[in-house]
Amino acid sequence: MKTPHLILLIFSLQYLLLPSCGYRLYRTTELPITSVRIGSVQNRTAEPGLQDIFTRVFTEEMLRAGLTPSAGSDHLLSVTITGYRLNTLSIKDDLSAEYSVEIKADVMLHLPDGTVKEYRGMSSEFMETFVAADDIQSIQSRREVATEKALQDLSQRIIAELIYGTLKE
Repeated sequence: MKTPHLILLIFSLQYLLLPSCGYRLYRTTELPITSVRIGSVQNRTAEPGLQDIFTRVFTEEMLRAGLTPSAGSDHLLSVTITGYRLNTLSIKDDLSAEYSVEIKADVMLHLPDGTVKEYRGMSSEFMETFVAADDIQSIQSRREVATEKALQDLSQRIIAELIYGTLKE
């Protein structure tokens, strides 16, 4: 089978099978929310700078999802980062060898009709882990990468709730 025919067959099967499994593809113009105004982002943890990293990462994830950050949007998002934990997962020779980062947040979405949706205790759906290296600088840099990834996963979950939670109504 030639490559163009194979590609056409794959797209045809995808088009036929995707709706039967409960998924639906949406164009960004069909989404109920097209823009979001990021209001206050508060950090109630002892980890400095999480609010700044979250704002940057959340904006990037919104753009990837087809949403526009806009100061004039009727949808206002407020986020309070309520928890940051660095957990030891494994120990080797009496030293921590593997860590995980856990971040929790309370999210409020103010809709144009005046209602407010609250999502309490949201966290990333995946465990962000890293392996400890020999020197403290390496551990710190790996922790920062894992923290950013945890905030990215949290942002994706918030965006999914914004889009699909609104679609259900």
